Amino acid sequence: MGSVWGNNLKLSLFGEGRGAVVGGTLHGFPAGVTVDIDRIKRGLKLRQGSVNFTAARKEEERPQILSGVTNGVTNGAPITVVFKNKDINVSDHDAAVPRPSHADYVANVRYSGFADMNGAGHFSGRLTIPVVFFGMMIADYLEQRGIYIASHIKCIGEIYDSKFPEEPETELLDRLNSAPLPVIDPEVRKRMVSLLTSLYATGDSIGGAIESAVIGLPAGYGSPIFDSLECSMASILFSIPAVKSVSFGHGAKFAHSRGSEVADGFEYEDGTIKTNHNFNGGLNGGISNGMPIKVTTVFKPTPSIAQPIKTLNFKTNDIVNLELKGHHVPSLAPRASIICTSAIAIAVMDAYLEGNGYISAMSGPEEDNK
Repeated sequence: MGSVWGNNLKLSLFGEGRGAVVGGTLHGFPAGVTVDIDRIKRGLKLRQGSVNFTAARKEEERPQILSGVTNGVTNGAPITVVFKNKDINVSDHDAAVPRPSHADYVANVRYSGFADMNGAGHFSGRLTIPVVFFGMMIADYLEQRGIYIASHIKCIGEIYDSKFPEEPETELLDRLNSAPLPVIDPEVRKRMVSLLTSLYATGDSIGGAIESAVIGLPAGYGSPIFDSLECSMASILFSIPAVKSVSFGHGAKFAHSRGSEVADGFEYEDGTIKTNHNFNGGLNGGISNGMPIKVTTVFKPTPSIAQPIKTLNFKTNDIVNLELKGHHVPSLAPRASIICTSAIAIAVMDAYLEGNGYISAMSGPEEDNK
């Protein structure tokens, strides 16, 4: 499996949904950085979601740091963290009846029937726990250098939140990074809660989108062609289960726009080069241009729903009605926000190390900015 990501910063993930643990190892993070464990725990709690309409499976997400941190400070060695699973080796479905829109069938084909798909196996959303752990640690490091990252729910179904301002204030980003249902417009939150409640009652689910913003990253980060900032962000975001689309700035709307309508002209303001618009989402040629980076990540509806779904029984070749047991999740969007923020933070850190170098990254915030 290709469970290692990154160039200058390398992240590896391990574990299965119903295995003993899930965890990760981060290589290349600077030494001498104090780990804010309280911030990490807040991020993990947001990833776990609300009992009402996000995570059906509740387990204590207590990190156990095995290496790389001494007395709360990174020591330069690879940082390894594990999280124990509560439900170990518990079968939650018949392997002869692969769940529609899950990885059950393709995993068994790819791994010749040996894939452990209990709890979705290595494809489980629980593999995002170490992503959030490292993402929150990195986000704290970047903020000390004036780089802020946050996300909000752009939409759930046809209910849309307000867009990020052209240049979001850090106060807004801080609020979104601590909200269990992060939206910019409080009135939209009420409508989303109402929709999620009704979907839970009917046993159905719906898709959604997350809009993320990176502010304060100077121009010049990213290494085209294949290691551009767009490439690295997209690749790590697509590793999140249920992600089906990633776009930047104006995104898919570019297909319906004229060049004269979406030009980002450069201008000089208060000693800084800026653009008069930000249709390209803070990136030109895959390199940061100093404007806020805007990323939209689309999640499909949760495939595990509490309604009968027709599928094939591979033993009998009969079409059967598959009924999944237990609670279901009407939308992944609420808990996905902090996961997207974490994944983007990791991608930005990889580019930051490439642009500044490891030794420079160990210096203070004033010295290692470009």
